[in-house]
Amino acid sequence: MDAQDVRLLLANQCQLAGSQKAWAEMNDLSSSYVCDVLMQRREPGDSILAALGLERVVTYRKRSK
Repeated sequence: MDAQDVRLLLANQCQLAGSQKAWAEMNDLSSSYVCDVLMQRREPGDSILAALGLERVVTYRKRSK
């Protein structure tokens, strides 16, 4: 899952809640923050991920030469 997948999930959850503002209020988040994430002005942070039941996982791999 990447940031765009998270944005799609967030958009769907906002739609189910009735609006971005309603979803933000239900999850104790700023509606402007939710809007910024949906408009790709900010990356989804831990608070949005937690509200969506997700967590950030960072992986590393060896670079190819």
